Amino acid sequence: MINFLGTPNFRHSELSYGINELKIIKSTNMDKSLKLSEKLFCLAVNPKNGGILLNASATLSMTLTGSVFVELLNKGLVSIEKGVVHLVNSTVQNDEIHEFFLNRIRLRSKDRKMRNWISYFNVRGRKIQKLFIRNLVRKNVLRTEEKRILFIPYEKVYLMDRELVENIRKDVENASLGKITTNDDTLILSLMVSKTNLLSRIFPDRARRKEAARNLKNLPETEISKAVQEAIQLMQAAVFVAAT
Repeated sequence: MINFLGTPNFRHSELSYGINELKIIKSTNMDKSLKLSEKLFCLAVNPKNGGILLNASATLSMTLTGSVFVELLNKGLVSIEKGVVHLVNSTVQNDEIHEFFLNRIRLRSKDRKMRNWISYFNVRGRKIQKLFIRNLVRKNVLRTEEKRILFIPYEKVYLMDRELVENIRKDVENASLGKITTNDDTLILSLMVSKTNLLSRIFPDRARRKEAARNLKNLPETEISKAVQEAIQLMQAAVFVAAT
């Protein structure tokens, strides 16, 4: 119903909303802008069956850590010189994930190598992944369902905003093939996707996947991406030694 002043009558018209409807509107309009690390995590979720893709499970925590350190660098909270991480700004952060990382850095009396931090946080990978899931569920990008294995309950993660994640996948696809001029974050994301063994998620076609891998190898490595690769190689070496 429209009143005579030409403005909607919210009390009596169909434009009136109850509390629950307002909550839904607020949730739908929530800011879904994702950080570099959040985009990487979303790409690691199986788009069909949910859960973390098997190819990514071994290295995801290390590449997530590397991505978070890129974010901390961009915010001027840390610096990296000759592979060593230095705390620049100890201010408490509103970002739950950034604060989780920074709190550990604050507690160290001595600076550590980037490679050592990646190994340190890799051990805490399950905790870190839970933080990502919780934040992305709040943004309505992911959802969780309670499942059971042998009567043991656990939460399985699924994509909720498939369109958003598909757009991220396309950005990585184009950046990896050098089709577009892209920003630094997308190039770094593409490198991290490769190091997380997620290129098959981006490129189902084997020929295009090989082309993308060649292009990414020609990109200059950063100190963080080098440290991530070193940590992955150390882990693989340790697994090999343990298996022999």
